[in-house]
Amino acid sequence: MKQNKNNTYEIDTDKAWSNLYSRLEKDRLLTGEHAHSPGGNRKIPFSWVAVAAAVCVAVIFSIFYFTHNREGSLLVLQNRENSGTLVTTLEDGSTVYLATGATISYPPAFAQNQRKVELNGNALFSVAKNENRPFVIETNEGMAIEVVGTVFAVQSSPGMPFEVSVKQGKVNVHSKIDNHVVPLIAGETVQKNADGLNKSKIINPLVFSSFTNKMCFKDEKLHNIVHAINTVYGSPTLIADQSLNNRTLTVTFENDSVETMTHLICMALNLEQVNKQDTIFIRQLSK
Repeated sequence: MKQNKNNTYEIDTDKAWSNLYSRLEKDRLLTGEHAHSPGGNRKIPFSWVAVAAAVCVAVIFSIFYFTHNREGSLLVLQNRENSGTLVTTLEDGSTVYLATGATISYPPAFAQNQRKVELNGNALFSVAKNENRPFVIETNEGMAIEVVGTVFAVQSSPGMPFEVSVKQGKVNVHSKIDNHVVPLIAGETVQKNADGLNKSKIINPLVFSSFTNKMCFKDEKLHNIVHAINTVYGSPTLIADQSLNNRTLTVTFENDSVETMTHLICMALNLEQVNKQDTIFIRQLSK
């Protein structure tokens, strides 16, 4: 990264090209003279690069499968990918990172007094704060999780003990079997076993990161993708032009840095990114 005369920071284009070539070569999208020339004299126009990036991310996503349908008044989303997390944003702005094999059911629009979803499997939630509408997750184990706004992980897969771990905020875990309620704060976890619900400190360092190593977005709005990235990495990425918010993209990120993710987004959507101090701005191409 280098600083220009306008006191802004720009991405190292040589490095970015090298990253892009590596991805294109991996998916066998480069042919002829370009197949082995990630550096040196670039003869490919930028417009082609933008198309190539879009094709690249589409190919990466082609191994991803999911179902999204209706059951009565509920939408049902299932992640059928063999590896990777499906990231989706609900109508209230809450983000759900759905693990392999997990299913979530939710209404197209939440009620005025409550935001209720049903979960079968493992997921990470980043719940938008709304004190007037608590967010409630019900699971097959007869458990209910109630929050106002927080980040936490839920383990609710068959053959595995039910577990809730909190990264930010506060969570109440409610057993509908014996009406036992366990409050949790950041850094705490609760697990259901033969003795009931048992609370302890989080000791598994991968309890949250396992959901975000490989993130898959399907026809997701740009501002939702940026929000999901900011939630995970905590480094601010902003969309400078609000008219770009609803641009949609299908893409998979696997162990990528924030700079690489935003750079691929920009190339796929024919945008540009500019770094000012610690913030990445995504904007329209400069004329």
